[in-house]
Amino acid sequence: FHGRSLIFNRATPWHTDKRDKKFAWTPVLTTGKYTSGTFKVLNYEIEYLPGTLILLRGAVFPHEVSYSGGPRVCIAHFTHEYVVNRTEVRALPLMTASEVAARLA
Repeated sequence: FHGRSLIFNRATPWHTDKRDKKFAWTPVLTTGKYTSGTFKVLNYEIEYLPGTLILLRGAVFPHEVSYSGGPRVCIAHFTHEYVVNRTEVRALPLMTASEVAARLA
């Protein structure tokens, strides 16, 4: 049920991913030949250079990206809440590794 967004040579303004599930993780990968990049979330500025992978709860935490110095491609995978709600797939219960192993045995 994943969507994919390809962002080419564009900074991403401050936003929240309002359609995503609140407790879903969104992997965001950046690549290219740019020389400077920053991922801002909460009160943090994270260096965001080519090859960086960030996992984010985009529906919960506002964020933005800036970059300079060359071409940039960002690939974000996401799950919109309405897609999950229209299926019969439900979240798995939270279990420890020991509980998972016991159920598989």
